[in-house]
Amino acid sequence: MNNNSPFKKLPIAVAIIALHAGSANAAVELMDGKLKIGGAVMQGWQGPIELEGSGRVTGADDDGGSGFHRLRYALTIDAQVTDDISVFAELAEEPNDFNTDAGFDQFGIAQDLAWIQADLGNGTLVRLGNIITTAMPFLRYSDGAAVQSNPFIGNTPVDMITAEQGIWALGSSELAGGNSITWDVGVSTPDFLTDTTDQGKYNYQGRGTFNFDNGLSFGAGVVKTTGDLTCSGGVCVRDDGAAFNSLIGLGDGDNYQFATRGPSQVNHVAIVPGVDALIYQLDVQYKTDVVMAHAFYGQAEDDFSWADQGGGYRPLTATFSDEDAEMSYWGVEGQFYVTPKIYLASRYTLSENETGSVSSDNELTRLQVAAGYWYADNVLIKAEYVTQEEEALSGGQNVDGTGSAEWDGVLLEASVSW
Repeated sequence: MNNNSPFKKLPIAVAIIALHAGSANAAVELMDGKLKIGGAVMQGWQGPIELEGSGRVTGADDDGGSGFHRLRYALTIDAQVTDDISVFAELAEEPNDFNTDAGFDQFGIAQDLAWIQADLGNGTLVRLGNIITTAMPFLRYSDGAAVQSNPFIGNTPVDMITAEQGIWALGSSELAGGNSITWDVGVSTPDFLTDTTDQGKYNYQGRGTFNFDNGLSFGAGVVKTTGDLTCSGGVCVRDDGAAFNSLIGLGDGDNYQFATRGPSQVNHVAIVPGVDALIYQLDVQYKTDVVMAHAFYGQAEDDFSWADQGGGYRPLTATFSDEDAEMSYWGVEGQFYVTPKIYLASRYTLSENETGSVSSDNELTRLQVAAGYWYADNVLIKAEYVTQEEEALSGGQNVDGTGSAEWDGVLLEASVSW
């Protein structure tokens, strides 16, 4: 990001605010700074993305054309109610999340993220409301119009992240020698809406980072879901007929659009249904004003899996098995500023499905190559080439279990935040 970017060298507790709030320096301030109104707008374009391969899940996406995406926008409100109590809310039109498939008006404005925050002092915050549930210690993520913390246009097919309702504590501390630590813990119900079923129960999460003054950081995160299913003869269901408990194992979606599907989570690996799951991730990162290098490794397992449709192929359905679901994943990414305003970036991610007896034809990979230009401090233009390959039993949602599938494409994106 350019040297004046509001996201430069942010600790985790502050970066999560910036991910959705845009630039605090550019926000409109009212009532002597007690009320700040910010926002973000993003417009994307993509070339043809066509699904290929003998095992592709549908032939309807064999042909695709170029076109502009739906514009995404968000309005953020940050109100300082007392010296230590504040309220944050993001109102957004986000077709990835709030679409007709989820029962929403696809052109409606919805609350995308909001909380009541108490500042306890000494770098400790407590939030009540929407919490970001994730095992990812270092967030570079695109969500709706909030895209400027991510040097790429897409996310990854192994992002373990979602938003839920709960309580969240976050903190950061400066140590001797300019080093620092950040941490956060949270408890939530496994739904962005309301889940009072006796099967959903609670999710628990914790993350932490240790950051050296020279730009080297280590991080770790863990998420535990504690849901349950009704099982008979090895076949399990949720009483409400849902196809998952928590969305943590399905990510939060991408902007890649097929001719008939997306944008949504269709390009994310689908192995862990988030019922009684344990997910952890370990990270190492080096970041300065000029260069960023980041590597991560994670494991995810669940006491339940989606039902086997034959040969180890377990597509996302409302029917489950009491057999354990297991996967491992890793990724590497880098970013380099050629000038203070222009950067190049690349990311490679891989996941392996280790459910049951699956041990071959079980990999999903994605390669992303991107470039960005900061036209101004809060105006970013990006370009990306992306290619994804899914083997028959990878848990990819673009394969039918009989063979592999692959797709690639070129995208452009322009965004403004204030």
